[in-house]
Amino acid sequence: MATFVCRVQFLDDTDPFNSTNFPEPTRPPSYTFREDIPLINQIAGIHRLLKAPHKV
Repeated sequence: MATFVCRVQFLDDTDPFNSTNFPEPTRPPSYTFREDIPLINQIAGIHRLLKAPHKV
């Protein structure tokens, strides 16, 4: 089981002229990806970690 860790974050680009940074995190959290699991199956975990307001 190989893994790699990287920082993840989302960009709220629903309104590019909105000047607020909410709710984008100021420091991206780390997420451990597993190479034996397809990325599409790990997206939900990343979404929960980020508490992203958009639908997956």
